[in-house]
Amino acid sequence: MTGQLTGYLILLVFAVILIGISALINKNNKLNRVDELLTAGRGIPFGFIAASVFVAWVWAGSLMGAGEAGIWYGVSGGFNYAWGAALPFLLFIPIALRIRKVMPKSTTFIEFIRERFGARLANTFLVFGICLVLYVCVMQAVGIAYAFEYTFGLNFKITAFLASMLFASFIAIAGLRGSIYNSVFQFFVIMLVVFVTVPFIVKELGVAHIFESLNIIASDTSHPEHNADALNFFSTAGLRYGLSAVVIAMGQVLLSQSYYSTAASAKSTKSLFWAYLIGTVVAWMPIPIIFGNVVGGGFHALGLTSGDVPVDSGAAPYIFQLVLGDFGAVAFVILILMTGITTGGNGLAGLQAMFTLDLYKRYIRRNATEEQQTKFGRLIILFSGAVIGFAATFLDGVSLLMIDIFSGILFAAPAAALILGLWLDKINSKVAFASIVIGLSSGLAAFALIPDDELNWFVGNMLSLILPFIVLLVSIPFTKERFDYKVLSNYEPSHDLGKGGA
Repeated sequence: MTGQLTGYLILLVFAVILIGISALINKNNKLNRVDELLTAGRGIPFGFIAASVFVAWVWAGSLMGAGEAGIWYGVSGGFNYAWGAALPFLLFIPIALRIRKVMPKSTTFIEFIRERFGARLANTFLVFGICLVLYVCVMQAVGIAYAFEYTFGLNFKITAFLASMLFASFIAIAGLRGSIYNSVFQFFVIMLVVFVTVPFIVKELGVAHIFESLNIIASDTSHPEHNADALNFFSTAGLRYGLSAVVIAMGQVLLSQSYYSTAASAKSTKSLFWAYLIGTVVAWMPIPIIFGNVVGGGFHALGLTSGDVPVDSGAAPYIFQLVLGDFGAVAFVILILMTGITTGGNGLAGLQAMFTLDLYKRYIRRNATEEQQTKFGRLIILFSGAVIGFAATFLDGVSLLMIDIFSGILFAAPAAALILGLWLDKINSKVAFASIVIGLSSGLAAFALIPDDELNWFVGNMLSLILPFIVLLVSIPFTKERFDYKVLSNYEPSHDLGKGGA
């Protein structure tokens, strides 16, 4: 490749474009108002929401992680990644609609938890929510840094830090509206790159050659990459990964304030529903399926082994450059940069809402004006970007897929209390808190104590998600008190709201 200068030039060009868009948004909108900064005034139309949902969920893991799943599990890898990650998003749609109906003036899901369960559980969810966003953003910085490191030889640590500060900067400048508007630009860039480069790779490698390579991997027991299920679409290992993907995505979706903020920004309930459905199922699901098969199949078709790349997560940029040369290298780096930055920015927009409303306004400065709140929201995001960049510097050489798998154990446990608490009036705060502790501790224990590395992560993920549901459902016959959902409709935030429709 032409070297490090090209890599830094790509970073600079897109930084100028994205920050420039955010600066124009900041100039033309009243971003000193809390609701404008955090929910874009609650008047964003369908198309913008759909594009935002799509690009926010197409993150580095959807490309590099799905490719890695294709290497590990063969033809079933990308498909299981896709349906497993999409299912929680489909579940999120009725959750977002339910919150919009019963608590129409809410901004964060923490506000719902506080009104439904009380301060202790709200603070518990706040900690989970903050940690989740920080984790997701670190993942994006790591993915971007891998792509630039493998392609241009850029220093991993410097690139990870610069990427983190880039997506923190445009959120600090323009808030959620900056994330959504930039997403439209990034949507077209992502689709252009994917549908130009992938057909070229498939043509160069040949479908028949990819199939034959996978057949050799499946049948030759002496092959260093031997996988008897490489061509088994319904392989047990692949299905197990798909089920774990459900758990992993459950926490990543339901505890990410960014998706609630985007839902709150929708102009109407109808546009919210269709934007999330189309953005997820129609637009997003094909992406990991494509990358799982093209990268995973291409890896074996080229005769590569795990020793040829420092970590399997780096297989995608390696293949793009090997097959398409400099053009493929640049294209893939731009693709990862766009997906990572938009997901990181979307996550930080949600973090901005939690920090501003659920931390600063509630605990640090209760009499803060809207201008003071928005100023704090901007500064805390810049600080968060620096923290994310610093944390990402320690993850060079770590598998993105393994980080993703372990995150399911950490973040799935609170999902049951949130889901059941929205519809079942006999779920109380004490049992909800206990269910989270039981689910999380059981998942971590399974991961640490089960010696089989092919099983411990799977059992840990399943326990973390399922046990809290069991605990809460079993407790219902023994609970006398009932929650009156009508009180939620009377909730009044301390800031003025936009003009979003029903």
